[in-house]
Amino acid sequence: MRRYKLTDCLALTLAVSVYGSTLWAESGAMKPEPKRPEGVQTQWAIAPEGGEAPTTAYPEGTLLQKDITLPAGTLLPGGAVLPQSPAEAAPTDAPMSRSAVDLDAATGVPYISGGIGVSGREEMEGVKSKFNLRLLFAVKGSGAYLADVKVRIDDAAGPTLLTAVAQGPWFYADLAPGSYVLTVDNAGQTQSRDIQVPATGAVEQSFYWTD
Repeated sequence: MRRYKLTDCLALTLAVSVYGSTLWAESGAMKPEPKRPEGVQTQWAIAPEGGEAPTTAYPEGTLLQKDITLPAGTLLPGGAVLPQSPAEAAPTDAPMSRSAVDLDAATGVPYISGGIGVSGREEMEGVKSKFNLRLLFAVKGSGAYLADVKVRIDDAAGPTLLTAVAQGPWFYADLAPGSYVLTVDNAGQTQSRDIQVPATGAVEQSFYWTD
């Protein structure tokens, strides 16, 4: 009768274990996870309904287009760039573009008018701190806003500094500190006032007409 040493038994046990693991892996019960080649970016995909394989894949860092609609259950990986949300949009007091500000053709005095609708009023409200003369035009009694009011600003010494037609009920101008004569005309009904523009702050004037 042949005697086996303890080392022989251990070797035989290890061989059987390795052989069994190999057969299990080849049968499909266990498959090694493939390694991702170096330099290949992580992919993400939108899985369609029905449990089918994803049909669309995007590289990590993809910028999603504004107003895109993703199916329920879509998983976004780290690195997906989402569009800017309304809460993160630029505040209403952001400076208006230069093209939104008009200049008097003769003197270069800057002015702006508007205020029609909610967005128009928000836009004007956001830039009023940049102008030291602020005018409002409305109907007496009802308070209904008026547009197409003619505006003329004369220096107290005589020369006319600005002539314009308001495109809305609010009209702003930026003037050097000093004394001025302000004349406004709504459908032939004219009003004039002497105003003083301060060195700091602003002057606000409201003009009302009857229906």
